[in-house]
Amino acid sequence: MSRRDQTVRAPSAHRAIAAIANPVLGYFVARLLLRLTTLPATITYAVCLGVALVLAFRAWSARVELVADRLRVRNTIASTRVPVTSVRRVADSGRVEWLTPQRRKMRLPAESLHAPWWTFGIGSGHYAFNRETVRSWLRAAAPGRTTAEAPSETGTVPDADSVPD
Repeated sequence: MSRRDQTVRAPSAHRAIAAIANPVLGYFVARLLLRLTTLPATITYAVCLGVALVLAFRAWSARVELVADRLRVRNTIASTRVPVTSVRRVADSGRVEWLTPQRRKMRLPAESLHAPWWTFGIGSGHYAFNRETVRSWLRAAAPGRTTAEAPSETGTVPDADSVPD
């Protein structure tokens, strides 16, 4: 069965607010640096504004990409690619959990799968829909998985020891 690549994003209003907040925070960081150090003002403001604009762009473009054999999580600061077969679950908290080739458990919160605290629950249905979209895609993405290995409705994959023979 062929699948189309999909992209899951947070609501645009949430991404816009997160993007606009970065230059504001950059300004306050520059002010704090100027108060605590003897750095030149122009350079300090320029560097802080540059970093803030990069983070603003990353906040606006935060997403989860569902491609053929990988799940790409792109957040404001951290991004990663995870093979579909390694994904253990997508938690209700918006974390993607997977196993590395060395069998080490890893977690990365995905900004597109969990509402930030400042939304006060507004748009939570959109984030729940995003989590379900990713879980559904994961169930369909690994046809070689047995039923015991596939993520359940709660997004978890049972351990190999807990599966009855």
